[in-house]
Amino acid sequence: MILISSYKQLGSKYLKGNMKRTILTLIGIVLSVALISTVGLFMKGSQLSQIENIKKINGFSFHLGISNYDEALLNKIKYNPQIASYGLMSQGGIVPVGEVTVQKNFADHSAMEFLTYSLVDGRLPANEREAVVDSWMLPYLKKGLQIGDSFELDGQIYQLVGLLDNRAFTQKNKVGRFLTYKHDFAIGEGRILAEINEKADFKEVLEEIKSLTEDKNLVINEEMIRVLKPGSNQSILAVLVIIVSIVVIATIVVIYNAFQISVVERMKQFGLLRSIGATRKQIRQIVMREAAVLAVIAIPVGLVCSILAVAALQWIFSIILEDGADVSFFHIDWRILFISSIITLTAVLASSYYPAFFAGRISPLLAISSRLSIKKEAIKKHKNNVLKKPLSFPLSLALKNVKRNKNRYTITILSIIISSVLFITFSSMMDIAFASKYVKDLSTKSDLSISLQQDHDGFSAERQQILELLKSVENVSGVKEQDLSFEIELKDKTQSVTTVAHIEESVGKKHAITIVNHIDENKVKKDSELVIKVLVYSFITVISLIGSLNILNTITISIIIRRKELAALKSIGMSQRDLKKMIIYEALIYGFSGSLQGIFFGCILSYIIYLAASGVLSVEWTIPYEACLITFVSALIISILSVLFPLRKIQKDNIIDVIREQ
Repeated sequence: MILISSYKQLGSKYLKGNMKRTILTLIGIVLSVALISTVGLFMKGSQLSQIENIKKINGFSFHLGISNYDEALLNKIKYNPQIASYGLMSQGGIVPVGEVTVQKNFADHSAMEFLTYSLVDGRLPANEREAVVDSWMLPYLKKGLQIGDSFELDGQIYQLVGLLDNRAFTQKNKVGRFLTYKHDFAIGEGRILAEINEKADFKEVLEEIKSLTEDKNLVINEEMIRVLKPGSNQSILAVLVIIVSIVVIATIVVIYNAFQISVVERMKQFGLLRSIGATRKQIRQIVMREAAVLAVIAIPVGLVCSILAVAALQWIFSIILEDGADVSFFHIDWRILFISSIITLTAVLASSYYPAFFAGRISPLLAISSRLSIKKEAIKKHKNNVLKKPLSFPLSLALKNVKRNKNRYTITILSIIISSVLFITFSSMMDIAFASKYVKDLSTKSDLSISLQQDHDGFSAERQQILELLKSVENVSGVKEQDLSFEIELKDKTQSVTTVAHIEESVGKKHAITIVNHIDENKVKKDSELVIKVLVYSFITVISLIGSLNILNTITISIIIRRKELAALKSIGMSQRDLKKMIIYEALIYGFSGSLQGIFFGCILSYIIYLAASGVLSVEWTIPYEACLITFVSALIISILSVLFPLRKIQKDNIIDVIREQ
């Protein structure tokens, strides 16, 4: 009974005595926790990045605006704990400045904070004597006007402290924006700009405000709220639930595979322990203790790997984007890491409990005989063998090995199916995202657009004259003709303001034209599109890497634990070449069968995600042929690669020593 009283030491002794298998099992758990935590951190980082993109594209960050308000409504906003901040903004008169006009705008300090995303240079006004204007307005206000200079507007002197981005609608209408500070607002003047507390129930807050005023007085930033609170939209919530479910199931299966293979191999040991008096509970505790030790080591490593993956992505942003440092993707959410750890720990304990429970129930004699995992084939009589083309011996033996050990086959196939489903599902989801209206709206225009007046007598001749004049402008690299406009590409985009002034001087004084500078808007759109693409391809890369390593790990373990079986085949005369062929054929069977099943289930899940997302995105679903082909080919290649390393080790084994191993 001395051995039984110290049974708890057996788990740690096994881990130390079988370091290769222990490391491979640890890798399986590390991959699992890395998968779920990386997906969680990616989703959080993507949300933060998309919020920043929307703010930059819109030029503001407030959640709702309220006009025609009274004192009671202002106090409701002011003293509402669910409102994070609010400010006041109003419009003044329209002031003519030469050939264009200027729309005066006033805002207090809090409202200014919501408008920082419209600023391309300098800062926002801090007092009534400072102002910011649209970049394209500078030549009209004062020749050679720069930040820090003073200018006059409507009889008052202002200091220019910043520049607003050039928006197409202001240039087309020839109404520039002018913004300055104002401290005191009369009740009902202008509009209240408010930001809802992130922890608040957005739906409840909006309903409350809607009950206090008419809908025509409200401007709600729906796009921003949809990203901030994805749970408020049923379609987005359904997609998130499906994604999280796939990842959690994948995590559980990956850990189960890594542990099940390790435990099944030790059935003989469990049988020996049962034969000398170990109880079912003691067998379970040995395995559970071992699982807990592995989890405690692997979970922190997996979490660190996922944090490093997200940090690497932030670093990529800082290199690729001009304003990469402003892209706040890297965000460590301790709740995500904690939930990932709990799910992984639960999966480890659950996946180790079932094999241990099974080992405790079986007969010690059967366990010692090692006949639990192998199913004896029924002897079949084959007729007309002459008419059948015989399979090669290694292929025939590979097929028999797969049939004989259903448990090992199922575990290995599950790894490939899960990895295939993950890749196809997320690839399809990204295709749906790229086809969305949001991404299409990010398509950039030419650097400059020059609109002409409606068709009139002599229009063709005038059009030709304008075209020749535009081509002669020094910074113009190309001019494309449209019906009533010219689309211009510039050699040096940083000199766009100077080029616009040059065109106004050379063309604008002779012909009636409207110039629209798209440089600022295009820059924001290009950065936003690039951020989305980097996120998408990085996410797919991480999923593919984790899936590939999972397949490699599972098949490698399944080959390593068969060293004795393979040594026995060599001892009865099987050549090294035939042995290698047999194992490669087995790997191909795993890859072929697993990838086909993964493709089938992956397509079904991608269609389910499409149905869930159809409430938000108006896109058509198509079978992801490219992702399916990549999955099929990759599964076969990875399956073959996963057996090459253990094969080299097995070739060096001494047959007698391996067969004698207990």
